[in-house]
Parts: sequence; C-alpha cells; structure tokens
Amino acid sequence: DMDSAVIFANRCFTHLRAGQLDQCLKDSCEALRCLQAWPTARRPPKKPARPAGLDPPYLDDPTFKHPDQQKQGEVDWLMKHNGGSAKDLPSLPLEYEWVKDTAEKDPNAWIAIRKKMPKATIDAIRRATVQLQDSLYTRNPFVIREQAKLALDLNRVGEGPSAKAITQADEYADKLEKHDKEMQLEREKEEETLREELEECVLEEELAPNRAGVACTGFGHLHPTERTRRRLFVKVLLRRSRALELLGETEAAIKELRSALFAEPDNPEAKQQLSVLMAAMTVATSSTTDSGADLSTGAGSVTPADSAPSGAELSESMAFPSACSTAAATAAAPDAQGGKQQQLQQRQVASAMPSPSLDSLDDDDDEGTEPRDDKASTAALLDSAAEYLRRSDYSSALQIYSYARNCCKQWESPEVELKVLSNTSLCLQRLRGRLPELISACNEAIARIAELREESGGGVPEETLLRMECACLSRRGSAYAQQQRQEDSDHDAARVR
Repeated sequence: DMDSAVIFANRCFTHLRAGQLDQCLKDSCEALRCLQAWPTARRPPKKPARPAGLDPPYLDDPTFKHPDQQKQGEVDWLMKHNGGSAKDLPSLPLEYEWVKDTAEKDPNAWIAIRKKMPKATIDAIRRATVQLQDSLYTRNPFVIREQAKLALDLNRVGEGPSAKAITQADEYADKLEKHDKEMQLEREKEEETLREELEECVLEEELAPNRAGVACTGFGHLHPTERTRRRLFVKVLLRRSRALELLGETEAAIKELRSALFAEPDNPEAKQQLSVLMAAMTVATSSTTDSGADLSTGAGSVTPADSAPSGAELSESMAFPSACSTAAATAAAPDAQGGKQQQLQQRQVASAMPSPSLDSLDDDDDEGTEPRDDKASTAALLDSAAEYLRRSDYSSALQIYSYARNCCKQWESPEVELKVLSNTSLCLQRLRGRLPELISACNEAIARIAELREESGGGVPEETLLRMECACLSRRGSAYAQQQRQEDSDHDAARVR
C-alpha cells in the first residue's frame, strides 16, 4: 500500500536499525507525504448532487402496440376488390396482402389486409430487443454501441429491433459519454484543489496544540484521529533526526527535533535528544574556539598544520555526541505496538548502538587544547543520563556519563562527581560482559572517596560517602566473584559489613 504512512514509518525504523540511513530518510519522506494526505476534515461536505437523469429508456417493441397508443378508427385492411381472378388484383404496399373476403357471398371478392409476422420472427425480434435493452442497463457506452451495431444488422433482415429502438440506444450512449466527460473534469478540478492544499500544508503547524487563525477547520487537537496522526508524525521526525545525526548533519537533526517539539511540546524523547545535541554542539564550538585562540597567540614559528588537530582527530572527538544520543532511536518502536514490547525494543536499539570503552574516552586531548567547562551543558547531559537510568536504558546512560567525564575537567561539586562515578559503575554492572571496566570504575570511585576523606569530606556528608563506598565495594565484589577471584570478593564483602 503506497498510501500507508504506518508502513513507511515502520520500514524507516527497520532501515535505521540496519544502518541504511539513506533509505531511512527516503522512507521518512514518503511517510510524511502520506501523513499530509491523511483523511481529515478540511472543508464542509459538498451539497448533494441533483439526479443526472441517466436512467435508461424503455426501447420500442415493434411486435406489440398498446391499445391506448392505437389511432382512433384505424383498421387492419386497406381496400376491397370484387370480380376477376388473383391476376387482376392491383399491387399493394409491402406490409399488405390480398386475401379472399369471407364476409362476401361473391367467390371472387378480395380484401387487402395487413400482413401478420410469423411467430418465429416475432420471437427473434423480441430476443434482439431484450439484448439491446440489457446493454442499456450496463451504462457502458462502448457496450451499448457494439450491441446497437448488431441490432442494426438484424434489423436489415427483419429480425432485429425497430429503427426507433436503435436510435434510442444511440442517444442514450451519447448522453452517458457527455456525463462521463463532465465528471472527469470535475474530478480533475478536485484533485488539483487537493494538490494545492497539500502543497500549502505544514504538518507541524496543523498538528500543533495551539493553531493560529480565527476559525481553524478540521478535527480538534484531542480527536483520536489527530492524536494518532501527531504521534506517528513525531516518531517519523525522531527517526529522521537520528539518521541525520549519524550522517553528521547535526543542524538538520536539531531542526527536525524542533519541528517535533512544535507539534508535541511535551515529548520527552525530543527534549532529551535536543538537549544532548545542543550541549554537544556547544562543547564542540567552544573547543574549536579555544583551539583557534591558541593558534592566534602562539609563537611565530608554529604553523597551523603543527598545532591544529587533524581531520580524523576532529571527527573522533565529534563522534561522542552522536554516539551518546539515542533518544530518537528509543522513540522508534513500531507503530502497531506499545507498552512493554515498545520498551523492550527500545533497549535492544540502545544496546545495538556502538558504546566506546571507558579507556577509549580518555584520548581526545592529544593536542593540549582542553574544552572549556560549561556547567549548563554538563547539567543538561547529566539530566539526560538520569532520565535514561529511570527508563532502564543503561547503555545510553553510560555513553552520556562517559562523555561528560571526558569533557568536564572541573565538577560543580565533589558530590556531583561522586554521583557520576557511582552511576557509571551501576550502568556497567547492569550491562553484561564488561567486568574489567566495572572493576576499573569502582576502583576510581573508591579512590576518589578516600581522597575526599583526607580532605575532610570536601563538603560531602560522611553518610553519603559511606553509602557510595558500600555500593561500589558491593559491585566490585560481585565482579570479582564472576571472575572467580573469590578471595578479593570476600575481602570487599567484609569491608561492606
């Protein structure tokens, strides 16, 4: 079905999962096209059309004449003749014949009467007339004209419908053809009007909660049809945004997310994705600005080629915002499903995304240009990661925490730093097969807690330090047990007690 937006939206999701980004964008465009033509109330209904008077006529039957249609005083005989033999009788029209007049006593009395058709001829004429009448009921001009040609051939041999019946059939075929042309012109006019409306249609404005205009036509914002249409529209935009982000077109992805938020301002996935992309762009822009400032103030012997990072390094450093933003993919569950099945598929999408290891996230500052701290951007990243944790999307949360640890050189407070380290170990614990990274994260958190205790807590309550230390020790002990390091596991368990 080339007019089903749901089919194109689901195929767009499939292409996104398979990494076929160009096909994903193509299907998303087709889905948006189908959404524009979604059946909605755009104008008042048309007035009922007046009857066109296209009922087929009843054909003339030459074998029967109704008594009311007979002329008054009309008789079936033409003339009489007395005397003489049959050779002496005058000629008559074809429809008359001479017969003996039995009403007269003279044996040579003759009378000219109208010929009577044989029963076989009457039956043949009636069959041909019925066939021509049945062709009129089809309302198909081509069928009527073909049957009229056959009827005309039969009429010439005296076994077909009358000339009047054939004329009636031809006139009815002309009437049908004229009506078909008028209806075709009307349909073309309606299609042109609909095409112009679709070209002027802006979906995000049409589906927005508060539409501009004194009198807005169509269904209301809470109508089930509009809610389904808006939900599908936002999903398609989120998938487009994710595909554009993976293609490196961050600005286009942000534009799609803003359109989704214009149609559905409270959509949590679009909000999180937009905040992540904006924070990533801010960090990337500030890093580029600082690099340019270092080049402009450096020694005269240093060339830009020696100081500026290479294209490969820039692309590597810009890959983390793209990798950590999976909100669009989490909104890409098939439209016919929902609830728990949707959450399960969201986790599968998130786990399928490439997740760099903790060690690989520490190699971005090869050129000595440290990114500028942006507390607002860091807070936005941590809020997004916390939301992913609440939704049990540990892979996406880990990516954002890792990116935040790599970019932020000075935390807002030691407590925030400890929460990031503790939540990182929590994400690694919930993800299978990453025991070395889990142990490394727990070691880092426990070491940082020890440093803060030497600094009299650094403003963090002792109760908080103790609770986070016990959590990290418990996670590290569980990892040791899975690695068959029972002695180390028992040691951590004893420290927790």
